[in-house]
Amino acid sequence: MKNLLLPVLFLFSLSLLAQKHIYEIHLFGKKIGQTIVERIDKGNGEVQFKLQSKSDVNILFTHKTSVMNTEVNYKDGKMISSYCKNVKDGVIEIVSVAWNGTKYLIKKGEEVLQLNQVLDFSSIQLYYVEPTGKTKIFSERIGQICSFVKTAEGEYECKLANGITNIYRYKKGVLYELEMSKGASVFMKLVP
Repeated sequence: MKNLLLPVLFLFSLSLLAQKHIYEIHLFGKKIGQTIVERIDKGNGEVQFKLQSKSDVNILFTHKTSVMNTEVNYKDGKMISSYCKNVKDGVIEIVSVAWNGTKYLIKKGEEVLQLNQVLDFSSIQLYYVEPTGKTKIFSERIGQICSFVKTAEGEYECKLANGITNIYRYKKGVLYELEMSKGASVFMKLVP
């Protein structure tokens, strides 16, 4: 009997350490893809976040695709590293961030930037925590700090330099919808 309980307890403890959210991606009311976000507590103050997103849609006479994979590592509440690969219509963008002990080195393609402030909150965490009181958020995808404004109860807006506005909507502290708008709006909706 003991031998049967050990695997069950092991799987149960793993499920407590990993949290997975699944979002459907919609454009004009039609599902065009899916995003899966995971938060994995590795113990000893280490937390890893993973995001996998894939969508494709036919608009008029063109086929649009987007695939994104992100992995972000935190240690004792501080970002240690992140890697984001975004492939949009065949064009690859990679942004990596690494803490070297005194600053972050941000590599965007061939460009290398430095950031001297400690990052304790970034966009991947928006899937798990309502950003109450936050006015700046670090985006792993674009490798920079963005302004963040509360626009209503449980609603926050982030305007990016590329003209896209992201609107994050929360119920009881849980992100249930993300609207990405630039002309037409794409919605990510939490699957219950």
